[in-house]
Amino acid sequence: GIPNNTFARSVREDPDRKGLLYAGTETGVFVSFDDGANWHPLQNNLPEVPITDLRVKRKDLIVGTQGRALWILDDLSPLHQISDKVAKAGYYLYKPRDAYAPLASAFSLNGDQGTNPTKGAQITYVLNKPVAEDEPMSMEILDASGRVVYYESTNGAKTECDAFFKKQLKRSEGSHAWNWNMRIGQFDCIKELTMTNRDLSAYDAAPGKYQVRFKVGSFVQMQEFEVKIDPRIAESIPGAAAAYAERDQLSASLLVSATEMARGVRYLGKVKQQLDFILAEANSKDMLDGGKALNAKIDAWIETVLQKELRTQQNNYQFEARLFVKYKILLNDMGDGNVPVTQGTKEVTKDYLGKWQKLRTELEKIISEDINDFSKQLKGAGLPEFINPKPESTIIKGQN
Repeated sequence: GIPNNTFARSVREDPDRKGLLYAGTETGVFVSFDDGANWHPLQNNLPEVPITDLRVKRKDLIVGTQGRALWILDDLSPLHQISDKVAKAGYYLYKPRDAYAPLASAFSLNGDQGTNPTKGAQITYVLNKPVAEDEPMSMEILDASGRVVYYESTNGAKTECDAFFKKQLKRSEGSHAWNWNMRIGQFDCIKELTMTNRDLSAYDAAPGKYQVRFKVGSFVQMQEFEVKIDPRIAESIPGAAAAYAERDQLSASLLVSATEMARGVRYLGKVKQQLDFILAEANSKDMLDGGKALNAKIDAWIETVLQKELRTQQNNYQFEARLFVKYKILLNDMGDGNVPVTQGTKEVTKDYLGKWQKLRTELEKIISEDINDFSKQLKGAGLPEFINPKPESTIIKGQN
């Protein structure tokens, strides 16, 4: 498999798979899965250049070249798992390499030609045959309890925020990489938030056991992996695991409240749509007065959650963020710092959660009393009631 017009300067054995060898030659890199009996090119985007040395380190292949700098092939774990079983399978999900929880850094250097590995956990899957356009595909990340914390699906519900996400699942034959950004949950697609921050992912995943589930039609395969604590954190911060658990608990509580908040906003928005129609058609003074009063109360509640003055992104610099966006900012700030979370962060989290509890009580009252009373007023006047008024538990507790 190695051309006769070249020679090898370096041959290295992979420590994680017996018989897996890498050869650095005058023209590039080759790989063998059978102790050197047969060789295959491992060139990818590497220029044709003399390879002066090779090293395998932490499941990466480091390549020294003559005149073309250092190159690194990230994540050799798919090569460790290549087999006849994979070759014969219609679809196959490789076991991912363990990942490390993100480590905050004060600055980063840019401008060089090198490209860092994609942040997050890389998932590799193989399609030995193309997937039809009407065949559903999905990739899901599950935590230790079996809860889906992140996913991409080809047949998911469409939203106005789909343009913000780069679709990763491919249908073409071959080997493909899919990346989990190691974030848990997602904020609702609300305009006031997306005008401030288009990244709707909620918070960083805590170290622990996870699973990835790959589906193509009726085919399902799962693999386990782990998100580990970065050794620099583990060795320098006493009780790092407990600190991550605490941050995860604070983050999860903020996301629950933000989800309830968003559902409340959407529900009241649907009520306002019907109110606008009623106010345009009603000719009774009592009906007009009651409708305007309800509309004003709904507007006042929404304005405590969302900044009404946002029209363009420039307005972010002119008007203070309201509670919903503040939740997102706080979660981002918690992720940008290392553990443990500061006392100030804990106090702000407590303050925000307390503010939501007060707003939640007000929302319950608007739904159970104000909207219900006006609906009865409509019925008494022989007019249609609000379409499908939902019980308050549906809005507040997030039931479908």
